[in-house]
Amino acid sequence: MKQFRELSIDGCPEIGRGAHGIVYRIAPDMLVKVYNPNASLDDIRQERELARWAFVKGIPTAIPFDIVRVGEQYGTVFELLNSRSSADYINESPEHFEQFLQSSVELMKQVHAIEVEPGILPDMKQQTMGWLAKIREVLSPETYTAAVRLVEEIPDRYTVLHADFHMKNILICNKELMLIDMDTLCTGDPIFELATIFASYRQFPSLNPKAVEMLGIDVETGMKVCDRTFELYLEGADEEELRRTKRKAQILCCIRIIDFFSRHAEIPDRDECVDRCLQDMTELLKE
Repeated sequence: MKQFRELSIDGCPEIGRGAHGIVYRIAPDMLVKVYNPNASLDDIRQERELARWAFVKGIPTAIPFDIVRVGEQYGTVFELLNSRSSADYINESPEHFEQFLQSSVELMKQVHAIEVEPGILPDMKQQTMGWLAKIREVLSPETYTAAVRLVEEIPDRYTVLHADFHMKNILICNKELMLIDMDTLCTGDPIFELATIFASYRQFPSLNPKAVEMLGIDVETGMKVCDRTFELYLEGADEEELRRTKRKAQILCCIRIIDFFSRHAEIPDRDECVDRCLQDMTELLKE
């Protein structure tokens, strides 16, 4: 078995965090992503290939180039000059808040402008239907039927989605935005992307305020990020269209969150969080 270089992150600041790992700065121009303990070498190599694919497609991202060992976990090293977290950027310079959100929405639309052939990436609509099937036993028949109908009515699209688009996955690099964590890339209607944004900035924090602290901001700022992102993405939409879009996004994010909690019995207050999402989902589907 190949021996990987050992790397220490002692004293290194965290500047990014995604679904499968945490990014630390190990040098002024060098970062390392430390993967969760259950990540396999195949998973890591797959993400590296996805990052290269995304870069070729025009998505501004960093390409990991070296696999290392960080304690008992794996990591990948990549180079980004003068990079900093977007949370640090807006916390230290609140006057740049609006500019950052406009740039992040432009970046999101840049990703969504890419269309691929079916089967190139996972299909988020199919994944969502799979999650619904797995959580069916905790839903009432009426809620399950209404949720299936809502997902089925979403158009089949092969638009590229990041699917974990939040501030810990957006770095500021020489005043330009860079998107990291390509292992969640998939395809689907952009409403699925907006659902992950609602989850990050509103739904998860409503279950536990510490969820938004993980992003490096407070609850109030998180709500502002969510609301303004929807407004900018749906440019020109009236209040009713914004309300309907947020409703659909919240239902979709609740499906994903309930499935997530169902697979993680070790999470404190799991049952309470599931009950809250079930309540929200049920009420929203009655509208």
